[in-house]
Parts: sequence; C-alpha cells; structure tokens
Amino acid sequence: MADAAIAEYQLSTEGKLKHFVVEVLEKSGVARDRAKVVAEVLVAADLRGVESHGVARLEPYYVGRIRAGHLNPKPNYQIVRETETTVLYDADNGLGHPVGKLAMAKVIEKAAKHGSAFGAVRNSNHFGIAGYYAMLALDHDMVGMASTNSVKYGAPTFGKDVMLGTNPLAFAVPAGKEPSFVFDFATTTVPKGKLEVYKRKNRPLETGWAIDELGESTTDPDAALRGALLPLGGFGVSHGGHKGYGLGLLVDILCGVLSGGAFGPSLPVATENKAGAISHWFGAFRVDAFRDVAEFKADMDKELRYFKDSHAAPGQSRVYVAGEIEHENTLRHRESGVPVHVKVWDGLQKLASELSIPFDLGR
Repeated sequence: MADAAIAEYQLSTEGKLKHFVVEVLEKSGVARDRAKVVAEVLVAADLRGVESHGVARLEPYYVGRIRAGHLNPKPNYQIVRETETTVLYDADNGLGHPVGKLAMAKVIEKAAKHGSAFGAVRNSNHFGIAGYYAMLALDHDMVGMASTNSVKYGAPTFGKDVMLGTNPLAFAVPAGKEPSFVFDFATTTVPKGKLEVYKRKNRPLETGWAIDELGESTTDPDAALRGALLPLGGFGVSHGGHKGYGLGLLVDILCGVLSGGAFGPSLPVATENKAGAISHWFGAFRVDAFRDVAEFKADMDKELRYFKDSHAAPGQSRVYVAGEIEHENTLRHRESGVPVHVKVWDGLQKLASELSIPFDLGR
C-alpha cells in the first residue's frame, strides 16, 4: 500500500479482527461456531485485499439485516435432496457463510469417494468471497468451484434495467511450489462492493463500469449505485459485454434455477429486503481421477511460470497469474497488519459501542 494511502487506513491483525466479528455476531444471536466461519471468510477477504467483501460488510449486510428481522440468526440448515455425488441444502434464511462451508465440505467428502461431486444451497444470504469455498478443495488435491447469485445490481447487454446480480465464479487449482491458481471474478465489470469502496474514498469510477438510471455511462459512484453495473466486458458487444452477460445468466441458472431457489424475476434489487433470496453452487473433482497428483502439480508449476516469466508490457513491472496478487497480499498483511479503511474502522467502533463490546483492533 502506497504511503499516501496509509493515512486512509488503520492496521489490525487477523486474530483481532476474527475475534471482533465473532463477538459482534454472538451478541446478535448467531451461534459461536457459525460466527467463527463468518469471521474466517470476512477476514480472508481483507487479507487478500478484497476489502469490498471483508469486515466492511459486517454491519449493513449481516448485523443490520438481523436487527431488521430480514436474516435468521439461528437457522436450521437442512439437506433436502441428496445422491452419492450431489447435495442440496436449504439455508432457512441464515447466513450464507456457514452453510456454504458445510455444503462445500460435503461436496469434497463425496468427491473423495466418487471422483467428483456438486452441491447447491437455496434460501440463503450473502456468503462472502466465492474463492474461499473453492480454495477449500486445495488441501484435498482437488479442483474446487464455487458460485452464487446475488441481489440484483447489473444490467443485461443492451439494457438499462437492473436484472442480474454480480454473480461471481471461482475456481481453485492446486500447484506444487507455485501458489495455487485461484480465479475468483464477478461477471459484472466489478462487484457492487467496489462502488461502495470508491464512494467511501470519494473517488470517481473507471469509465465503462456502470450506468446511471437512464442507462448512460457514469463515473459517479452514487449515480452508479442508483443505476446498474455493466456485464464483464462493458456496454454492448464490442469488448465482449455479451460474454459477461452470458456468464452472469449461467450463474443464475446454476445457483437459482437448479436449486429451486430465487432467480431472475424473484431476486430482489438492492433496495428490497427479501428473506433468504440467495442461492449458491459448488463443485469439486479429484486430480488423481485424471493423472498422478505430483506430476500434475509439477506441470502446473511449469504452466504458471510460463506466464509469470513472460515479458511485461511497457510501464508494467511484471505479469501475474490469477490469485497471485491476493496470495502476496495475504502474506504481507499477516506480517505488517490488515488494513481497514478509517470509515469502516469508525463504523466498527460505533457497532462495538452499541453492543457493549470492547473495541481493541489496533496492532
């Protein structure tokens, strides 16, 4: 982080942030074991530098919705359909993180026995970064996949109506000496949380990220939050916007339609408070179902280094592969401190006061 930006941030530690999230959620009625999973996922995002999905989401997305009666703090997660290689959970309008981890663990268990498996969750809520769940497969020498639909923020190609969520896809592939390949991306130009980050920092958006309520391009975060995100690739088809639109719709089908959960017309927009309207999808398969694991990892190292060792374009320092920047962020933030934007920090302090929880997040 550049010196000029450090003033915008306070530094905490992984342990203190996790402890704080657990304390806040417990005070809000969430069981401690489930609160620990939420803390794990949120802090993993901040460690990786994905601040749009970190502790900044604690109050408005989770505590605020619990307080308003829109999110069930004590859900009964249940398996409603299951085969040897598939599983479907109902989240009972609970937090998405614990049921997401539960579903991915069940998928991994089934894949260990049968080579591959898939799972879905319906009637859930926001579950954090999709990459967290895909990465759970890595320790089992599996390729992991995860996705979720979301509250609607995005417009379809050639449209201006808000019809799709940010609908991320995540893939995690193990390697040997190189960091694992972790590809976690929104199918809109950016996640909605990034608009909130730019608003928080009083910064203009990049051209081509979003449109206003009239369907015109905008760089104003407030206008974009009232309007819509564009599909990955931007407006129209010239730069591949139709591909992002297609991917986003695919996610809505896999998550919502396949699970029997909310999708398309039944998904809420950001200003609505529908209970349990989000669905997730997970997958995993064993590398050794295809080839020797050690040989695969050695070839993955070769594959990743092939790109990383290529020549950088003028003005660029190096070429990265997916997940590498986030991996390096995690190592740095664990050593030097996890950055929390001052406005988020102030919000957490206010939340601590409201819940009579000690606030001691400094390094």
